[in-house]
Amino acid sequence: MPEKDLPPGRHRALREHLMREIASNETPLPVRPPVWRRPAFVAPAVAGALSVAVVLGVTVTRDATGPSARPGTTSSDRAHDTMSRQSPAEVLERIARTAEKGRLSRVRDNQFVYSEVENYHWKMDPGLRLPDDCAMTLEGHPYGVEQFWKSVDGQSEGLRREHADGKGSGDGEGTENAIARQLPGKTMPEYFRQVEELPTDPEGMYRWLYGLEPGERASGKRAADVGAYEKVATLLTSQLLPPKTAAALYRAAARIPGLFVVDGARDAAGRRGAAVAMKGASLSWTPDRVGARSELIFDEKTDEFLGESTVRISGPKNECDVLDKGDLVESVAVMDRGIVDETGRLP
Repeated sequence: MPEKDLPPGRHRALREHLMREIASNETPLPVRPPVWRRPAFVAPAVAGALSVAVVLGVTVTRDATGPSARPGTTSSDRAHDTMSRQSPAEVLERIARTAEKGRLSRVRDNQFVYSEVENYHWKMDPGLRLPDDCAMTLEGHPYGVEQFWKSVDGQSEGLRREHADGKGSGDGEGTENAIARQLPGKTMPEYFRQVEELPTDPEGMYRWLYGLEPGERASGKRAADVGAYEKVATLLTSQLLPPKTAAALYRAAARIPGLFVVDGARDAAGRRGAAVAMKGASLSWTPDRVGARSELIFDEKTDEFLGESTVRISGPKNECDVLDKGDLVESVAVMDRGIVDETGRLP
């Protein structure tokens, strides 16, 4: 029988039917679940819900799902982070000028430096599940809200209070441990009186950062620059700094090669700021230091130091590498700091 033309639109209908049949017979591709979620730790010192991950850096889309997902936790939330046109020297000089205007009342030996921080490390994140055939170690990295009362002169017993359940300061609860009397640190101050002994001029601070002897010059090696940057980050995250000391630190840091500025960075509390960053630096061990960068975050309105984070800037190397580009490796967010008369009290 002679073929007849199909009615108008019939070709399209048959084609759509055929595509549906093909799709229904295909095996769905496995979907990699989101492996990074921001834990829901709350610190009442800041309005709104706070979480544990400090975030800054580069960007590939990945969704965080479930009740623990919060703004600024995944690489997709970091899409607004951009390389700044500001130079590190400009940013750090502005912060130094603000710091030297600060005031710190006379501090007595029998007082305590109070600090509240939020910590995160990927190895302590229960949301990061490795395949069964991948090695996984749970190292002793802090993960949660912690409060510290450290002796000003290191001679009195202090207190550490950990809030692994997410409760912040003021609840009076948490796991408590005594902080023993402190011995002077050899390379980094252990208590406030040692901090006061640091240089208060930029040149002296620069030489301290690089560990230079009198008459010695910086080697110019990359490892020395990374080491100096990491001393800056450690000092900022662990100690209360007098105004002149802080100003000298920022001006000395501005001389470290390899720094750059990231705009629109977020910290653990969701606060936005500018980050002075360096590739290949970190405050803790990372699976790939070359593929990560450390960022020091500052509030752009007040110039207050918010915290430090290490972020991946490269994608996963293999099936056992759960960290993607833009994911958080570790972070320390400074929520509060001040001088108090006894342990257990807040500023």
